[in-house]
Amino acid sequence: MNDNEKVETVLMMDAARYAREAGEQIVSLMEKPLHIQEKKNASDLVTEVDLLSERIVRERIAGDYPEHWIMSEETDGVLRSSHEAFRQPQKGYGWIIDPIDGTINFIHGLPHFAISIGIVRDGIPVCGVVYNPMTRELYSAQRGYGANLNGQIIRVNPESLLENAVLATGFQADDWRPNSPAVEQIGNLTGQSRSVRILGAASLDLCLVASGKLTGFWHEGLYPWDVAAGVLMIQEAGGKVTNRQGAPFSLSDKTLIASNGAIHDALLAIL
Repeated sequence: MNDNEKVETVLMMDAARYAREAGEQIVSLMEKPLHIQEKKNASDLVTEVDLLSERIVRERIAGDYPEHWIMSEETDGVLRSSHEAFRQPQKGYGWIIDPIDGTINFIHGLPHFAISIGIVRDGIPVCGVVYNPMTRELYSAQRGYGANLNGQIIRVNPESLLENAVLATGFQADDWRPNSPAVEQIGNLTGQSRSVRILGAASLDLCLVASGKLTGFWHEGLYPWDVAAGVLMIQEAGGKVTNRQGAPFSLSDKTLIASNGAIHDALLAIL
């Protein structure tokens, strides 16, 4: 293990600690009345709990690693240039945070939401943590050292036929409308795969691919905080993640297609 890898092992452990602390606060506030604010429309929401979770994680990082940069959804989400930041990425270590991925699920009491923390070095993901505080499932990955769920190694599933694949997708708020690209894509996959799920938290959906529960996942219009941890999870679990052209996925890409690898070309062709 080289010096960078030793540092990144510690960073991953700290990210897990920050995610668990934020998760405890989220769960403690679930039964209390929420102040819900629309960001762009009724499908794009934020609560004071999202902001609290973000503040906890940002403060812990700033206290322990003041030399690292931070990008998080509620603080930096107004920046339309978040993808551009990774065309010429900042040097050194950075933390990319989604304080509650799946806010609508959280608001409605559906136990499919997570704190997602991705750590990059020179723009490349090297550590990732995704924590569901409702199920206490902690997914973690370090580049070159595999992916884990609560300390147990996870791998993508071996399914080789798209017709037997269970897939998932999602909508950005602007695409929750008739005749959106996502609706068309689901239609194209109808009858071509076993089923398509819309679960509402991209970071966890990527972890479900990494752990073999889903065979593939795709999504248009994602931001770096949605995927920085989950992409590494799939790669370290033996899967494949590309953009719509089939090139290796970068945090500057807005479209993500992820799979176990075996069905990737077939899925990409239909999408």
